[in-house]
Amino acid sequence: KVKPAGGISFPPKPTVFISGVIARGDKDFPPAAAQVAHQKPHASMDKHPSPRTQHIQQPRK
Repeated sequence: KVKPAGGISFPPKPTVFISGVIARGDKDFPPAAAQVAHQKPHASMDKHPSPRTQHIQQPRK
């Protein structure tokens, strides 16, 4: 048990296993790496919607 300055004791944190490997929190995946993985690249040029072809329905002869 670790006693901080306030004199309150906390139980030790349980060991967390992810896929059979001990998880070490931010040491496994730093926050900067996780942020880069979730950012999507921005397009260099804006896409304009393609013009729709007009189908004019006419009666048959």
